Formats: sequence, structure tokens, C-alpha cells
Amino acid sequence: MRRIAVVNHKGGTGKTTTAVHLAAGLADLGHQVLLLELDPQGNVGTWFGIDERDACMAEFLAGELDAYDSLVEVRDNLDVIASDWRLAETEERLIWGQERERGLANRLASIEDCEEYEFTIIDCAPSMSMLTTSALAYADEVIIPISMEYLALVGVRQIVENILRMSSWNGKDVRIAAVVPTFYRHNLRKSKEILGVLRKHFDNAVTDPIRDNVRLSEAPSHQETVFEYAPRSHGAVDYRKLVDRFAGA
Repeated sequence: MRRIAVVNHKGGTGKTTTAVHLAAGLADLGHQVLLLELDPQGNVGTWFGIDERDACMAEFLAGELDAYDSLVEVRDNLDVIASDWRLAETEERLIWGQERERGLANRLASIEDCEEYEFTIIDCAPSMSMLTTSALAYADEVIIPISMEYLALVGVRQIVENILRMSSWNGKDVRIAAVVPTFYRHNLRKSKEILGVLRKHFDNAVTDPIRDNVRLSEAPSHQETVFEYAPRSHGAVDYRKLVDRFAGA
């Protein structure tokens, strides 16, 4: 199983949008996919119309529910464990010594006994919280969505340093599988300059950009992915390329 964390410490980079569409796109291709929401904002659950009573990530991490009872099937081949505001309270209660990240990572790993998933996609919180470091301890690969804003570049170095730290601490390599430029506008020099900087530093890890597209922002209000809501839009076309990149790897 491929364990992929979608990480950026800055909000507004398209992190949840990327996690949702990678998971949904892989499921559309017939892969068994689990989407984990480690963000107390609960946007994944809202996107798929999951009732707050079924947003069970907090109870699952606290050991109050097992993985099977926490799963919600949202599409064919796609299960979700969603979060809500209670996850922030659970995070505070679960701080125990220096092994806390590994303890939560082991809890996440217990999901693998539930179903034979081919991909686990983790939507991390937009911060370097204990939940995010736990996701990095659990994951084998990382996707970093980066919006085409200069300030978005500032935190990238910290993300890479944290990935390297977690790799060393956990005794395994956590690979940067993709750097995804988001909110790209081909007619803006700023977008082209930032894309150039990313390609200089991350080389082949940089994917084709996700173009700025209003359909992507509209899709959650219909509780649909952009593949369902506007399958011919730039957003659907661009995210399908990203899905194909991972499906063919």
C-alpha cells in the first residue's frame, strides 16, 4: 500500500482539493483508496456531505472506535475517515512523551488490517502540529501543493526540513513524490517565476501546474469532485494528469 501525506503548513494552497481529487481520481480508476482527514477544520467531510456524527477521526485516534466503525464509503472504491473540531481536543489529550508521533502513526497503521487498500491519502492540517508530524511518521511519500504566491515559497524549506527530520527519526526515507503548483495563471509573470523556482529546486518532482479554475471552488458546494461537477474544466483536466502520474508510477 502507498501511504501519501498531502502537506503544507500554509493555508490556501489547495491542499484539501489536491487530497480529495487524487483520492477520488484513483478510486475512479478502480484502485481501493482510503482518505484520512487529519485536519480539525473538517473540510473533507463537508466536501463529501459526511454527517458530523460520522466524522470519527477523533474517536478513532483516541482508541474509542476501531477503524472499521470509523470508515464512511463516499464513492465506489473510496472510503473516508473524516474529522471535525473535536480532533483538536483529541490532539491535546493525546500528547504523551517523545513517542507521541509514533504512537499515532501506529494507530493509523492499524487501518491496514481493515481493508486491502492500495492507496492511503492523508489530508494534513495547515500547520506543523503533532497530527502532521504523525502523518509524516506514517507516510512513505509526501505531496506538497504550493500556490503561486511568493509567501508560499517561504515555508517550503521548513516542510522539507521536517520531512528529513522525520525520516531520520523514523529510520525510513519519506520521499517527496510531487510538488504541485496550484492556482496557476499562465498570463501572470508571477506564476511563471514561481514555477521556475520550484523546478529549479525540485526538478522532476514538480508536476504540471493546476490552473486557477472557478469550477474547483464551486464543486464542494455541490458535494461533488470537479470530475463529477465539471469534467471538461481546466481543474478536472489538470487533476486527472496528477492522478495518472500516481496511477502509473
